[in-house]
Amino acid sequence: MTAAGPGAERQGEGFPKALRLLRRHEFLQVQEGGQKFSADCLLALVKRNGRAYTRLGLTVSSKVGNAVVRVRLRRLLRELFRKRRGQWPAGLDVVLVVRASAKAVSFAEMARAFEGVTRKLQRQFPPTPGGASS
Repeated sequence: MTAAGPGAERQGEGFPKALRLLRRHEFLQVQEGGQKFSADCLLALVKRNGRAYTRLGLTVSSKVGNAVVRVRLRRLLRELFRKRRGQWPAGLDVVLVVRASAKAVSFAEMARAFEGVTRKLQRQFPPTPGGASS
C-alpha cells in the first residue's frame, strides 16, 4: 500500500473501494465529529482517519434534483477527486455534501468549488514534517 492509497500503483488515477466511504456509520462518524468547510455549492465535512490515505464519501440529496442530475453530480465529483486527490492532505475522511444550488452547475463551476475545498483542506491540514501527504 502506498501513501496515495491502496491499489494506486495498479490503477494510476483509479478510485478503488478502499478510497471510498461506503457504510452509513462511516458517514455518520464524519458528520458528527468532523469539521465543516464550505465552498460555493459544496459543503465538506472532514475528520482525521488515522490512515495513510484520504477517503471520500459523496452525499447528493433528492432536493438537488432527479436521479439523472444526482448521478451527473456524483460523476463530476468522483472525476475531480480522481484527478486531484494527490493535492489533498493524507489521513482524512471527507464527506462532500452537494447543495441544491449545484443543480445546474457546469463542470468548470464544480471544479472551482472543488478547488476551494482543496485549498481549505491544505490550509487546515498542512503536511506534517517527515510524513507523506499525498
